[in-house]
Amino acid sequence: MQISTKTLASLLVVTSVAVMPGTTRRSRGWRKKSRFDRLLQRHDRKGELRAELLGISPQTFRDLQKENSFEDVVRRHGFTNEHAFRMALLGKLRDELRQRGWSTHRINTYVALRRERLS
Repeated sequence: MQISTKTLASLLVVTSVAVMPGTTRRSRGWRKKSRFDRLLQRHDRKGELRAELLGISPQTFRDLQKENSFEDVVRRHGFTNEHAFRMALLGKLRDELRQRGWSTHRINTYVALRRERLS
């Protein structure tokens, strides 16, 4: 994965907030995406992170997203809903930070301090 460690840490904080019920409501207007979805799409432009979780190639993921909604793509590839996908993403981000040398205590402290700012 070619995402920087700082970006992974930021995504972890945003994902941990997004996993809490009721925090990722869509903005006013039915076409606007939630804040979490916009951040994830910005930091994962090529879809590498999301495609890896779904078990498909990034190119296939982008092609599927052109034809279907993200919720449909998630359901087709083994997740019951977007919340289950976000939980898996949270675990993936934690594992990736651990592989990059972060301790569990450091991850939990980082998330706890920054989660307060977002919620």
